[in-house]
Amino acid sequence: MSGRYKLGICQWCMPIEGPYACKLAAELGFEGMQLEIGSYERGFPLSRPSVQQAYMELAAQYGIRFPSIAARVTDDYSMTQPPGTEDSAIVWEAIVRSIEAAEAMGISTVMIGSFLASDIRNEDDLIRTAEVLADACDYAGSRGIVIAAENLLSVQEMFRLADRVGRPNLKLLFDTQNYPLRRGYNAAAMLEQLASLLCDQIHVKDGPRGQISAALLGEGDSDFFRTIDSLKRIGFRGWVLLENYYDRLPLRLRHEEPIELIREDKRILIEALS
Repeated sequence: MSGRYKLGICQWCMPIEGPYACKLAAELGFEGMQLEIGSYERGFPLSRPSVQQAYMELAAQYGIRFPSIAARVTDDYSMTQPPGTEDSAIVWEAIVRSIEAAEAMGISTVMIGSFLASDIRNEDDLIRTAEVLADACDYAGSRGIVIAAENLLSVQEMFRLADRVGRPNLKLLFDTQNYPLRRGYNAAAMLEQLASLLCDQIHVKDGPRGQISAALLGEGDSDFFRTIDSLKRIGFRGWVLLENYYDRLPLRLRHEEPIELIREDKRILIEALS
């Protein structure tokens, strides 16, 4: 791959769990892997120094970098709940632990998603999300860390959110399937309009008939290739991270070995980016 793009994969898409996934990612030819802080129920495993050390040791051994840590607990606990609620406390703990883990591991970005339990459905949700993201940016900013929001907002709404947060270290992590899948938006057009807000990472995935991360790139209905054309047109430079679910139904029906599906998706991606 040219110096313009760095290829990676999300930890939660790998068919093997834990730090040993670094070895597999390297063998598959990736430069990096996006990590996640882990669940509240398991005590946010990546916040533990012993777990961080294991990942850093394997990453150093196999030449893998970690572009970001994702606080995906917001899928299950709502970021839009008011202060003082259980959900609010759990989400904030996840964000703090993610930022502190990123600092300890020398990782520059923490991703915070607004999906499922944290979906932004109305004005009150947008206002509360902006409050949480502003606090996250303040906590991360003194540590030199970017907060990358991932959400389903329209172009206009995303600019409103960014203006309301008003912090220079708030960026957008774009995803090639989420917008058409959840909102019916044109991802290719949105990508060009949102270019000024993008962080240095993007998720790529695909799926047919309303299924998330369920098809090889270009074989779903997200209009993947047009979105990649837009990515090239805006001159994006940074990480392109695979986020298909290779060992889950229905995609795993394509091949008994998920590793082969990852190899094929990587081939498709490299060809599309060239």
